[in-house]
Amino acid sequence: MESLLKIYLNPKENLKQIKEKPLSYSNLILLLIPFSLFPVIGYLIGFTVLRSNYISSINQFIDLLKADPKADPSTIEYMNKILNMLQSSDYSKMFIFLGIVWLFEIFKPVFLSALVFFFGKSFGGEEDPLKVFNLVGVSIIPVWVAGLSYMVNSPVNAFLMFLSSFYMFYLIFIGSEKVLNVPSENSKNFQFIIVIVIFYVILSGIIGMLQTNLIKSLL
Repeated sequence: MESLLKIYLNPKENLKQIKEKPLSYSNLILLLIPFSLFPVIGYLIGFTVLRSNYISSINQFIDLLKADPKADPSTIEYMNKILNMLQSSDYSKMFIFLGIVWLFEIFKPVFLSALVFFFGKSFGGEEDPLKVFNLVGVSIIPVWVAGLSYMVNSPVNAFLMFLSSFYMFYLIFIGSEKVLNVPSENSKNFQFIIVIVIFYVILSGIIGMLQTNLIKSLL
């Protein structure tokens, strides 16, 4: 934990730890699994402890969607299912929801690592999947921690997720040179992170739709 804090406080200096002493796959997975539960815990607190506030915010959001003629009906249907789940205190559906959320969260470092590995070597970086997985794992932890904010269905959550995602890409950008040896000449490391962001956003949108449709089908 101390080494993680050092990396987050001074990534330009301390990300080299990943290059010098990367964790094994098994140790890294053991490190990541608890952090991947943070978004799930956030939702769980919102669905139980802060249930009345969560229901109120969903009702307000649904009213806004209904007032917008361009709103996607499937989004309204999805939010209504979440609302009905909370109003009826259906804990079996809640745990189905939380289980799906966790499965998709734990998949994030896998597909992001695949992107970083593929484009890293395309931009002249080192082909080392273990170092890539270490870099992505360390970078995605702040996003998962920010997922605790799912307990409040508000713009605060969106703002925190944006900041944490920005920091995740910043860490990958710094690590592309410090850990993966992507050359900085001709701004190759900058081009690398731009491509990663574009593909991550596109794929996250597709995966997000799959997650939403799966939840709708099971609730």
